[in-house]
Amino acid sequence: MPIALLKFPSDLLGEVFKLCNPLELYCLSKCSKRVRKSITWRGPRNWKIRHGKSKTTWVRCGEDQYVFKHTINPDEYYKTSLWPYSAIFSNIQPLSMFVDIAERGDLFNYLLDTFKITIVELLDNCDEDIEFLRQTSSIAIDKNMEVEQVNLYDLKNPRGRDAVDFMSVMNQLKITQSFYCCIEFPSNFQHQFTTYPNEICVLNSTWFKIGQLLNCTCVKIELIGSVLRNQDFDVFFKKWKKTGTYPNLRWLKIASKKIDNQSTILEIVPPITNANNPLIEASFGYNDSFEISKAVRITKDDGTEGWLKVELGNWPKLKFLVVKPESVNVTNT
Repeated sequence: MPIALLKFPSDLLGEVFKLCNPLELYCLSKCSKRVRKSITWRGPRNWKIRHGKSKTTWVRCGEDQYVFKHTINPDEYYKTSLWPYSAIFSNIQPLSMFVDIAERGDLFNYLLDTFKITIVELLDNCDEDIEFLRQTSSIAIDKNMEVEQVNLYDLKNPRGRDAVDFMSVMNQLKITQSFYCCIEFPSNFQHQFTTYPNEICVLNSTWFKIGQLLNCTCVKIELIGSVLRNQDFDVFFKKWKKTGTYPNLRWLKIASKKIDNQSTILEIVPPITNANNPLIEASFGYNDSFEISKAVRITKDDGTEGWLKVELGNWPKLKFLVVKPESVNVTNT
């Protein structure tokens, strides 16, 4: 028997909606404009949204995740099933539902407006569709949303103008947690961050010059394929040693063929190691743990300790770990 849902008292209707998951609320919102307006009126929810592979859209509610899968088969619309794989950050198996693939471009906006979502968990180009990435990024910018993570993969057209053009809007996004990029940009590519997330990991990082490193406010920095030289690192570490500089930095890893044994870093000629020093492990952030062994201790003017190791060889690497006593394990080797 049909239920006159909108005739419920406002408080009772709100309690009913609280018991519904995003898939159920989405189906309800499609019943009428009045129902959707009533759902939207309940105010913002502490939910997050992201796109996944195969044109899926995910909504996270705490530890629970719900998947909107796109289909061209009308017989599948609104059918639900358990997602066949466990969630990326959880052992809980998500619930999924099919929706019309024609709604893909509008679904993102529809869910944001209906559920008042304010956080984008992830933006990436995993579907080899950087134009769609640019569109959803524009929505996040227009709505002044927090974007926790942006991943750019080297897929269909790594040297194309699309990737370069997308980077031009990067500074308009409020990226808070991490930026990962493995695109090999043209040799003349330049990009300057105006704000930094907590973490950055850049492969093919020839465009990330010393000026960016000196201004970086990240907790974790990883640069692979860098062109930074000993002289650059010397400038960086001399700045790091001063009181008040780089208060967030905990981990720095840089692979650069420009690292050599021809000039010093803090008056030490690479390689920079000390076989007598212990293995140091440090944990910080969500599921982040780093270790460094046989490194050389460096001390800031305020007493903060950092451990530096520089290795030469086919791919010279620099590793630097800033330690805090409460997060460190020391093992003698």
